[in-house]
Amino acid sequence: MIAPIFLSGVQLLLAVVLSALVAYLGAWLFNRATPKLDEWAELRKGNPAVGVVMGAVIAGVAIILRPALRIIPLQLDAGATLDVAWRLLAQTIQVATGLVLSLAVIAFALWLFTRLTGELDEWAEIARGNVGVAVLLASVIVATALLAGGALNSILVLLFP
Repeated sequence: MIAPIFLSGVQLLLAVVLSALVAYLGAWLFNRATPKLDEWAELRKGNPAVGVVMGAVIAGVAIILRPALRIIPLQLDAGATLDVAWRLLAQTIQVATGLVLSLAVIAFALWLFTRLTGELDEWAEIARGNVGVAVLLASVIVATALLAGGALNSILVLLFP
């Protein structure tokens, strides 16, 4: 009875810590994708376009990463403590794998989309506060996340049966 409660508590703590990490790494990804844009200065100035895209990156990573946080069932026996430790380690590896893949998928989708729309400099428009372009990029991010989440789940199931 104690081991499943402990595991669930640790998984909740992992999800909370991961949320903060995802928010930071999402902001880092946006920073890397926009070398000509100081997003923190733009946010301090109240640029809603930057906020929309940064928020979409963070939400997109969370959507993609959700399968990595699936609940790991326990079969309790005499080695329950060791079983909990191994399952938590496996889940940590799943989350790390999912985080790397989700950041890579979003970065690639943004790169590809901005190349396909060569006539429009999306990042310059976002720096000017163009919310329409920000919503467009946010939609690309969310659509990519929704489609990639299932693929990530398949990859994680194959890697970590």
